[in-house]
Amino acid sequence: MNELRVIAITHKNFSLEEIGHFHIAQEHRFEVLQRVKESMAMPEIMYLSTCNRVEIVFSKEHYICPGQTALILEAMFPNVSLEVIKNTAHRAERYNGVESIEHLLRVASSLESLVIGEREIITQLRKSYEECAQQNLTGDQLRLVINQCVKTAKEVFTYTDLSKKPVSVVSLAWKKFVEAGIKKTDRVILIGAGQIIRNFSKFLFENDYHNIIIANRTKSNAEALANATSGTGISLDELANYEGGFDALVTCTGAEGIILTEQLYQTISGSADNRQLIIDLAIPQDVTPTVAALDRVQYVDMVSIQKIASENISYREQAISECQPIIHSGIKECERAFNERRVEQAMRSIPDMIREIKSSALGHVFAKDLEKLDDSSKEILEKILLYMEKKYISVPMKMAREVLLDEVKKN
Repeated sequence: MNELRVIAITHKNFSLEEIGHFHIAQEHRFEVLQRVKESMAMPEIMYLSTCNRVEIVFSKEHYICPGQTALILEAMFPNVSLEVIKNTAHRAERYNGVESIEHLLRVASSLESLVIGEREIITQLRKSYEECAQQNLTGDQLRLVINQCVKTAKEVFTYTDLSKKPVSVVSLAWKKFVEAGIKKTDRVILIGAGQIIRNFSKFLFENDYHNIIIANRTKSNAEALANATSGTGISLDELANYEGGFDALVTCTGAEGIILTEQLYQTISGSADNRQLIIDLAIPQDVTPTVAALDRVQYVDMVSIQKIASENISYREQAISECQPIIHSGIKECERAFNERRVEQAMRSIPDMIREIKSSALGHVFAKDLEKLDDSSKEILEKILLYMEKKYISVPMKMAREVLLDEVKKN
């Protein structure tokens, strides 16, 4: 446990561009890790990479200082300039021993995330570990630590308000969509095919909305998204000829000018005077102000979404204090697991020693006496010795294990 180390290059101290220098392509990742593990004499190593963090987790006897960090980074990223390596080594967060465990528990519980309370990080951490374990890059230490990370993170998400109240743009937009009372049979238009619209379309599909028109400047992208959501994909130019009306419209494009002009709105809105929801997630806005101000339109823009997100983030941050006792409990649980494993390893040779004593007794010490016994007596004696062997292994080992663990707790 005292040999566990972490080098963390995260959004707290680095720009996303700087973090990008230390991403390893999936196809080369395990080759690089294996090479570094061998060259740097690391019994175990794993690597976590997300859009806003890189975490190198490993075991090593020596304390990790900026100099050691530079050597490790240079070995892992030979194409990064020495100047960048040295600068990063001094600015990176370094954790040794118990503080490494606390850091990983906090990472898994999303206390260190750019968006506090997001749940994706626990999946990313577990997946990174499992991939490294499959490549024989990890061992007992990281297995015990990651198991505790998953357990602690689940407790944090279950028993605190850390993940309560949505903060992502798509989640908040979906909440507005649901609150507006849009029925599953209502007509929905999506404009754009970027990540935000793709994520919003997943909400629609998972909630059985299928009366969907997806319009995008590149028609093939609209059609690809439509195929995944049982909708219809058209080009943005074709939208100008659509007269089917809509009940809800969600737009998010990278256009510099207005997309939903008054003229386009009049064409696509239909003749009925129904109430309409328009969610504009673009910056700058896709919807002209005159349409947004219409009485029949319930307009939601990015400004209002971001205001709610900020309020919810503040709410989540207030819950951080609730997480600390769970984190500290996780550290204690991890220490106990390490101590138990250490005792198990120390006592691993006892069963073999007992079996060796039994074999010596039968084959040498009492060999002549055994020759005088008949087959029935030999069979009974074998059963007795087998029974004694099991008991002499299980009972004393259990007692010794409890005694050793008690001594560990006292120290």
